[in-house]
Amino acid sequence: MTNELINTEYIFLKMGLYQQLSFDWTDDENLSYIFNENEDIQFDCFCIECEEESTFKLSSKINTVYYVKFDVEQLNNYKTPFQYEFTCQRNHSHKYSYIFRITDYKIEKVGQYPSTASIEINSIKKYRRILKDNYQEFSKAIGLYSHGIGIGSFVYLRRIFENLIEESHQLALQEISIDKELYQQSRMDEKIELLSNYLPNILVENKKLYAILSKGIHELSEDECLEIIPKVKLAIELILDEKLAEKEKASKVQQLRKFISSTVETLK
Repeated sequence: MTNELINTEYIFLKMGLYQQLSFDWTDDENLSYIFNENEDIQFDCFCIECEEESTFKLSSKINTVYYVKFDVEQLNNYKTPFQYEFTCQRNHSHKYSYIFRITDYKIEKVGQYPSTASIEINSIKKYRRILKDNYQEFSKAIGLYSHGIGIGSFVYLRRIFENLIEESHQLALQEISIDKELYQQSRMDEKIELLSNYLPNILVENKKLYAILSKGIHELSEDECLEIIPKVKLAIELILDEKLAEKEKASKVQQLRKFISSTVETLK
């Protein structure tokens, strides 16, 4: 079965340092695209020097492997670490570089600049006012992931999830619209159902995310955690995006009400 993680975006932008991805002949097409003489590889991401989103295009390869199609043995026997360098299309002096090695049918990222954390932390700044004290937790989760620590990252991601639920729980208590004892005795997915009127729809629809986070901490290996963290992070970002959109909508509604109120007074 093809390893869906063997793609340009994951290998260069999401894959953690010292994380390993297994491959075999079924991954031939994707391996060929990334590791042959293709000079058109590019990706979009945040440029830490421009401080804006940009496109990065492949500009050089050092000790590059030449992957011959339908020959995974040749790829696996290529032991020398090789480096890819990408250039920001906003400013060609801004470079991102990545170093890989391949052994035992596994691709391993052994170096990169800038770090995944440096890129990702800039991308979550917009959530600071939504996360408040949890912002540092999110930053730590990203930092641990970028250094190849999957289980530790899961601990922080689960804590963020729990805090988002508790924040809504406290709001529900203020409005006296929830049975306190029933809530305390409920499992997390049941708590989410009880709080459905106070939580983003996407969180209610995907309440099993908590089970994934718990399983990651207690049952999965470091490598298994590292593989799924980008998707878990995406899920949390979608929840935060919905909360951010609600907050912005509320702000605009308030501005409109103030405008109408003041304008009516002026026109009297």
